[in-house]
Amino acid sequence: MSRSRKNTEQRIINAVGSILLEQGYPAVGINAIARQAGCDKVLIYRYFGGFDELLLAFADTTTLWWRVDEIITESAIDCASIALPDYLQTLLGRYVKALESRPLALEIMAWEMSEQNNLTNSLARIRGERGMELVKRIRAYYQQPNIDIGGILGVFGAAINYLVIRTRKQTQQYKAEEWWRLQQTIAKLLQAYAD
Repeated sequence: MSRSRKNTEQRIINAVGSILLEQGYPAVGINAIARQAGCDKVLIYRYFGGFDELLLAFADTTTLWWRVDEIITESAIDCASIALPDYLQTLLGRYVKALESRPLALEIMAWEMSEQNNLTNSLARIRGERGMELVKRIRAYYQQPNIDIGGILGVFGAAINYLVIRTRKQTQQYKAEEWWRLQQTIAKLLQAYAD
């Protein structure tokens, strides 16, 4: 594959991300992508096969989602001195920061709530796989089979996802109040669950 083709493919993929971030998901279309990339739309079909295939290529090449090592930074030995509810609260706080630092991911998650397509499905799969790996590692660290770590993180993760998406364009003051309330609720529920 020529360097020129690779460069054009990358410009096209980058254009998808730029449009999503700047204009939101309703603006994503072949014509808009071609304009943003500075190429003829024929090249999108030639290089990717079509719109859905382009979205899949975008999903495969992007680093939208958090990595497990970004959320879990401790070793099993480090976790031995941290109570599970406290550790889960710490991880959920890191998860919030990871999401907030990825505005493009938030736009895609918002898109996913109203429409499912190849891109949202592919990215949801990647996000789900990372969530399962996160739970697997926590279970290995704590070895408490009677505690449904996946269920706990699933419920709180869903609440966090909703709040992050809903407040992504709100003022900092509004976000701070919403997050404070959610953090207090998470802390109380985790402590009650541990007792």
